[in-house]
Amino acid sequence: MTTSIHMMKLETRLRVRLGGGSAVSSLRLDIEQAMGLKFPVRNGESIVRFEESMVIPRAAEMLMQGLYRDPERVREGFKLLHQETGSLIDILMPRRSRLREWADALPDRPKDAESFIKETTDQLLIREQRLAKAERDLVDQLKECGLDDIFPIPLTAFGLCTYRDPSVKLFLKPLGRFAEILQMNPESLRQAVRVHFIFLLLLVAGQDLDGQGYSRGGEDDVIHWITSVYTMRYLKSQSTELLQCYQEWVKAWGGKIPNQSLINEPTCEKTRATMVFWRRQLNISWEECWHITNQLERAETILV
Repeated sequence: MTTSIHMMKLETRLRVRLGGGSAVSSLRLDIEQAMGLKFPVRNGESIVRFEESMVIPRAAEMLMQGLYRDPERVREGFKLLHQETGSLIDILMPRRSRLREWADALPDRPKDAESFIKETTDQLLIREQRLAKAERDLVDQLKECGLDDIFPIPLTAFGLCTYRDPSVKLFLKPLGRFAEILQMNPESLRQAVRVHFIFLLLLVAGQDLDGQGYSRGGEDDVIHWITSVYTMRYLKSQSTELLQCYQEWVKAWGGKIPNQSLINEPTCEKTRATMVFWRRQLNISWEECWHITNQLERAETILV
């Protein structure tokens, strides 16, 4: 009962998000046309279980920390360096003032001047050594921080897709953090990832143009790769910025960037034919389906 109520609420939100006239509704229509599939329809409305959430999933915790492996330790390093720098200044400023006085009027007692110079010089040497050590320690910590510490990022840090009752949840905060780290336009990144997951949802939940529904699950790598083919083809027609954001995002979670040949227009029909065949033949892999499509293509060429 709880699950049923939850899905009804979710579908209600999506009808608002994907209702007629909205930008996302237009996006849905473009994606349906590009893939040649349709989302299921209930009471005249497309059922697209797609949610955008401000929740930070556990898989995104390291990403949200940013580039610092141990941010608190690095923060303490900066604090110590600041303190040591201040201690050095506390010695230098009075020494500078006294030296200026003696440059204008020599000290009455040379021995006092000698003692002052030696004493402050000893203090400076000690402080300089402590300052240099604090600098080295901090630099070493900063060298340990970088993109390698957070990559690859689990895909579940950005979004979740369930196959049994197909639905998608997109996590906006991790996407914003990722955009900040790579200095991207966050809205462009969100839009590119949104396109990916709507294509993904259509691939696993969509109906063929004859109204028949087929679903394959448990093949995440293949499903996301096919999704990437369609997403890159679509984004290429939109803008270079969207495509670049998308490619960086795919690389971040270890996805495979499709070959350029698959993105080009001449292979669209071949890809779609293979995709439809693959969705219907649950016991045949994508590679086998692609091989069969190639064989049929060559046979048609010979007959012509």
